[in-house]
Amino acid sequence: MPLIYCDHNFIATALQEPEEYRNRLRELVGLGIVTFALSPMHWVDAAEDQAIARGNAKAEFMDSLQPLWLFDRRSIQRKEVASRFYQFLGVNCDAPQIMGAIGDVIFDLTGQRGDRTSCAFVNHFRGIGQDHPLEQSLRQAFVSNNKNIALYRKGKLTAALAAKVERLYIRQLLPNQTPAGLVVDEATKDHFMRQAQLDNFPAIAIENKATRDNWKHRRPLSHNNFVDQQHIIALPYADHFLTDDKKLRSLITRISANLPFPTATIMKKAEFDNEYKQNA
Repeated sequence: MPLIYCDHNFIATALQEPEEYRNRLRELVGLGIVTFALSPMHWVDAAEDQAIARGNAKAEFMDSLQPLWLFDRRSIQRKEVASRFYQFLGVNCDAPQIMGAIGDVIFDLTGQRGDRTSCAFVNHFRGIGQDHPLEQSLRQAFVSNNKNIALYRKGKLTAALAAKVERLYIRQLLPNQTPAGLVVDEATKDHFMRQAQLDNFPAIAIENKATRDNWKHRRPLSHNNFVDQQHIIALPYADHFLTDDKKLRSLITRISANLPFPTATIMKKAEFDNEYKQNA
């Protein structure tokens, strides 16, 4: 069963289709023909929609697809690093959980358990605004990215310095102890980092390539396209990436080249509709 990650523009477009179309999507899921995947970035999009009713409708539609939910980008990257580190230590552990139920993802973001819907979380996010953990994480990453763009354009962010920063980022994500609770010393962490490669961590590698692509093309980084860019964290973990966003499709095509791990194939809405029109 293919796992299809839906970019937020697909959600918005599908919401404008007749109810028959949305019912067909739900039937595809119910019959076990496809599984859809979404991420916290969809909640950001719905919460930032100036039309509150439309934002809530997006959230309700998302849940009706019974999707798997990606964990937040930082959590995914932390899990990737921990998994590789445990392999290096020879510690047996389960594969990192990159996607989960909505409650697991919300708990990971807020530290609060509860039976919440996307609509409830979107309204919670909308009410808290700039103080929400998800918004704070996005804002911090956005500010750091813009600072790096400025340094790069001034010639102060060399390839060597950028590589050093990347390794420092990975090191700070290393766990301090094993799943059994054994403390890991700093020398062991240093040993791991000497042999670690950026491509060992797919979500980090994807984000890094997208960032460097922005630098190379001198692309201004707005809040909106930064949020769009966060969706591509799904690329190593889905079979298809469903979007009609031309700029995002071009970015994905460029950064997916020559990666040592598989990534999702890009699929337009029309291609998806044609592929599954006979089903359900």
